[in-house]
Amino acid sequence: MEYVRLGNTGLKVSEYCIGSDNFGGQTNAEDSLRIMSAAFDGGVNFIDTANSYCDGLSEENVGRFIKTRRSEVVLATKGRSQVGPNPNDVGVNKKYVMKAINNSLKRLGTDYVDLYQIHAPDLTTPIEETVEAYNDVVRAGKARYIGVSNFSGPQLVEALWAQDKNGFSKFNSVQPRYNLLYREAERELFPVCEDQGVGVMVYSPQAGGFLLGKHRNFEAEMPTGGRYSADFRAANFYKTTYWNEPTFNAMEQFMTVTEKYGVSPMALALKWVRSNPVVSACIVGARTLEQLQQNLVAWEEDVPNEAINEATAIGDYLWDTAPWKPQMHNNPAPATAKA
Repeated sequence: MEYVRLGNTGLKVSEYCIGSDNFGGQTNAEDSLRIMSAAFDGGVNFIDTANSYCDGLSEENVGRFIKTRRSEVVLATKGRSQVGPNPNDVGVNKKYVMKAINNSLKRLGTDYVDLYQIHAPDLTTPIEETVEAYNDVVRAGKARYIGVSNFSGPQLVEALWAQDKNGFSKFNSVQPRYNLLYREAERELFPVCEDQGVGVMVYSPQAGGFLLGKHRNFEAEMPTGGRYSADFRAANFYKTTYWNEPTFNAMEQFMTVTEKYGVSPMALALKWVRSNPVVSACIVGARTLEQLQQNLVAWEEDVPNEAINEATAIGDYLWDTAPWKPQMHNNPAPATAKA
């Protein structure tokens, strides 16, 4: 396991970050603890959760795990989602931000998090108010670093500018969806991160298991269990994004590349994301201990640069030509193999 700086900070994180959005939902408490323990035994030191995951149960389960290992854990959580019945129980206004971080700390059983993130933009709150609220969280000692998730490039620029203008703590990381089949972050977000020294921790590097070849029949019924199941909170996004004929065709070409070079689909999907020099870490979720163990093995698997480059060509064609996706132009951060 390799450890890297998160953006321009001095914080060292494992390139593999364990995602916990299933902990307390599709994965019960006992299995969640087993998965986290196995991940840390494998060299992982980074966990990402959120106050909305499994209605707070994810943070509670992560809290149980870190209780005796707090000093070795780089702990990240997020706030912004609706958690509570009141009109101010959502967003990133000054009232809710402090309430949300305090509630997260209570569920996690700790007095600080290493990284506190905005889960998604809040267009109802002025960015100046938001950055002041997150600056207050840092000054109160409740978070060591701050970041954002699901921000576009222009939204990140606006936030960084407001922070710089007011002398506030700056966002140190961004968390976008990114994989071979979904590359919107390359258009505007990655260039901003590269220019401003913002760390990138991507989620969904395996497209919710789609790039693993789990689903090979476009005409088949939707599966039960996993990211495409009705009981997963974001299932509709996965279905509308990946469950279409062009993406199935791209996945089959991807599988052909794995067979040609004798590498596992999991390893190629993960190595492709890691090959982009802008990416600091990958958030990899696992519903079962077996999946976690498979991920750790794949993480160390040797993948030749030729396989990465051929996979890139497949993704280029899909992303540039698919009619339901925006065209990419002058991509400044292509996902080609690192030297």
